[in-house]
Amino acid sequence: MNVLLFGGFLGAGKTSLILSAAKFLVENNLTAQATNPAKPSLIIIENEVGETGIDDKILKANGLMVRELFSGCICCTLTSELTVTLNELYETYDPQWVIVEATGMTYPHRIAETIHTYGKGVENLKIMIVADAERWEELMEIVPGLVEGQIAKADLIFLNKIDCMHHEALAEIEKSLHHLNPAAQIHCVSAFRGINPEIWREAVWRNE
Repeated sequence: MNVLLFGGFLGAGKTSLILSAAKFLVENNLTAQATNPAKPSLIIIENEVGETGIDDKILKANGLMVRELFSGCICCTLTSELTVTLNELYETYDPQWVIVEATGMTYPHRIAETIHTYGKGVENLKIMIVADAERWEELMEIVPGLVEGQIAKADLIFLNKIDCMHHEALAEIEKSLHHLNPAAQIHCVSAFRGINPEIWREAVWRNE
């Protein structure tokens, strides 16, 4: 299984990014057609129900069987519960891709550590953090430790809502992100306007 673990503070746009990533995987044939029609190639575990819901009808493109499981009921702060769920999914379905939306109040790298230690069948795991450009200063004032902790351990950072910001302000936020995590890929995006497919190609390609 390839696991894409999305994190970021509540309201940053995680659900919209997840929907975009899922559509990219399906539309670009990066999910293998399951030989068993009841066996999905892509499973989404959605913890927080955002403004944009995951529409499984959209994901059932090109004849692929895609299933959304446990929407709204997996508490990713209980990392052992999520790991058990992933193991059950591996043993039951062995999906090619699993996308997990972690709650905005958790540190995704801690979830990743537990999955690496106790998870079964996980070939690749990538931590993707969605940073809220519009509320960056506010969140850094209110919950700096949480935001910095999420950013510091990310493999890839999406600086979302750039359509709401001036270029100068974005440049300053990018500097902060690079300072907090020099090794991470950083992509400035607007989920509202749509994500360039090349960004997703770069983001997920190493998991193939």
